[in-house]
Amino acid sequence: MKAIFNSMIRPLLLLAALALPGGHANAQAPNADIYGTWKFKTLIGGGIGSLTDRQARQLIGKRLVISADRFEFNGRVCLHPTYQRSQESSHTYFDREWRTNVNGIPFPNPVTIIETTSCDYLYPIRKGLLMFAEDCGFFEAVRVRSAPRRPDQVSKQIAGRSQK
Repeated sequence: MKAIFNSMIRPLLLLAALALPGGHANAQAPNADIYGTWKFKTLIGGGIGSLTDRQARQLIGKRLVISADRFEFNGRVCLHPTYQRSQESSHTYFDREWRTNVNGIPFPNPVTIIETTSCDYLYPIRKGLLMFAEDCGFFEAVRVRSAPRRPDQVSKQIAGRSQK
């Protein structure tokens, strides 16, 4: 009888335990550091581009929503986005890609570069603070709301926004 338990029932119990919601409560999504709602605080620099001072001022205070299922900014909504991460020397990267000096921005070195599906670029600076590139302007964004931890909370958060 013990042999039957060990060979058949124990694996089934283990499989059922792994399938339960919350079974991976401590597992963190690879992009958990950027998921949430962010607010543009200030323009902190820029590269070669077409963003005017007026356009830059209009973006201050705008919100950016980043989740595994949604990337939303300035009226653009991208469903099921991808986030491709890489790391590189901050001075080398910004000189080559943006033709700008970032000495005044407190980036970690190497800097983490996150390219989104919509070809937007995110640069985590430290916890709760990231830089967002928009039309070659670099904006500092602060986290105003962390991402929900469970998928059902994401649905409720999105539904609440659509009713407003």
